[in-house]
Amino acid sequence: MGFLDFDTDALAELQQTNTRGGVPAGVYEVIIKSVQERATKSGSENTNFDFVIRNDIQQPRQNAHIFIPFWHSKLEEKETQQKTGLYISELKAGKTTFSLSDSDLKEVKKEFNLASALNNAHLNTDGKALREFNTKEDAMNSLIGKPLRIKVSARDNEYNGETTIQNSLFPNNITKTSAPQVNHTWEAGKEPVVPSGSGNPFAGATDVDISNADLPF
Repeated sequence: MGFLDFDTDALAELQQTNTRGGVPAGVYEVIIKSVQERATKSGSENTNFDFVIRNDIQQPRQNAHIFIPFWHSKLEEKETQQKTGLYISELKAGKTTFSLSDSDLKEVKKEFNLASALNNAHLNTDGKALREFNTKEDAMNSLIGKPLRIKVSARDNEYNGETTIQNSLFPNNITKTSAPQVNHTWEAGKEPVVPSGSGNPFAGATDVDISNADLPF
């Protein structure tokens, strides 16, 4: 999961869901309404977050949705974990240059940076890190309904002759909420719903010799 500019298929898919056309660039206090796995027609996979701007805080665009896809590493699962382990070990050693190629480092950071940001935002009130959940699905579902603070950028996007605002979000612009007491009011029937767990879209991960304590996710 990581930030990447959208390819044509991704833009088309996101445009179909982002019916409110995005929001102006800025900092917003939001609630995570849903987290879903998606794939474009070209096969690029992402984890799509639906952030809702809180209405219990004085801020622009209350109740608006901000849809952000974080793109998965293009490396195989086992390779991603192995190279993430190497990256983490070199970070711990204080290195500022890394053994991984620039392209592999970019792919590893897609997974690492988002998980680190979510952990650092303290979204799980019981203090449980994402890596402590039994499955990645459980970890992502644990974020639903949680508040955080995000700084989004915006750009004009033209699709099918219509220009709308396209939002994007770097993981390092995900931070802990400044208002942990949530009194957001949801419209009837539009409250966040945690999936029942029928089927695991994250199944298939391969175990490698990396300590869980070394992984942020």
